[in-house]
Amino acid sequence: MMNQQQNSCKIKRIGIVLEVKEDRVLLEIEGKPVTVPRSKTEEAIALDDRVHWSGTLWVKIEEEEVKDR
Repeated sequence: MMNQQQNSCKIKRIGIVLEVKEDRVLLEIEGKPVTVPRSKTEEAIALDDRVHWSGTLWVKIEEEEVKDR
């Protein structure tokens, strides 16, 4: 069984949701706009959410994770 918390990346990729469309999401990652397929994002994300790459999906960062940054 695959654990979604596992991440083989050494650097945690963080993005901000700039736009949500039916088939794609526009993220700002390291100051650059990046379009990703909607299928690669968690359903519950919304405009201005901070997200991180889990290894399989872009998922919303909960507030507790954000306050230390």
